[in-house]
Amino acid sequence: MMRCLVRLLLALQSSCSVLAGVCLVTAGGLYGAERFGDWDGSELDVGAAISIGLGGVLFLLGLLGLLTSCSRSYSWSYCFSIILLVIVILQCLAGVLVIFFRNEIEKVVDKSLRQSMRSYHLPDPSDSPYQVTVRNTWDGIQNILGCCGVMAFTDWSDTEFGTPGLVPESCCREVVAGCGSDIDFGVDNPDLHQTGCVMAVQGEMAENIEMVVAVIAGLLAVQVLGVCLSCCLARSVQVEHCDL
Repeated sequence: MMRCLVRLLLALQSSCSVLAGVCLVTAGGLYGAERFGDWDGSELDVGAAISIGLGGVLFLLGLLGLLTSCSRSYSWSYCFSIILLVIVILQCLAGVLVIFFRNEIEKVVDKSLRQSMRSYHLPDPSDSPYQVTVRNTWDGIQNILGCCGVMAFTDWSDTEFGTPGLVPESCCREVVAGCGSDIDFGVDNPDLHQTGCVMAVQGEMAENIEMVVAVIAGLLAVQVLGVCLSCCLARSVQVEHCDL
């Protein structure tokens, strides 16, 4: 009974890893399908490639976990637990590096967001899945967080969309048809959200720091649980083999 429960929990944990991997590969693939043909080594190109690579690793790790949950080989279960442990350690090291190189990472994120803004334009039947995703993502973030642009609404002036004096209507404090037209980027516009989305996200994270810490701790705990479940399963199978 206990072994069945361990197998079930390990399978559920592995399924989450497979789902996360699929999401990352899909996100990077949407961008790559349209932009990798004109690879120029931009921050967004590299980020998409990393997303695909990381998603592939998570997907394979999840598949290995599912195979482990069905396996009757205690040696393989031990090997899988070691693989998980190494990955947990690498993530902890990555977290330390993020803290030390926070400023550099923020610059990369800033450039990546500005590059994604260049793909924003008004809806068109010929839009690719990536263009639709970019538009919906920017509109969703700006609507929910009450922000506009990366650091300010003037960031849209550097895009092809914003050159005629346009900003997305999601930048408006009160969204009505045409509220994002005829914008003068040289003066303050009280009808638009004044806060950039980077600062808005940072503010939300600071206000909900307990939830952020809880989510990070939860993700780490799930992976540590995977290590423990693999070891428990391996020990259980090993004892059964010895009894036989």
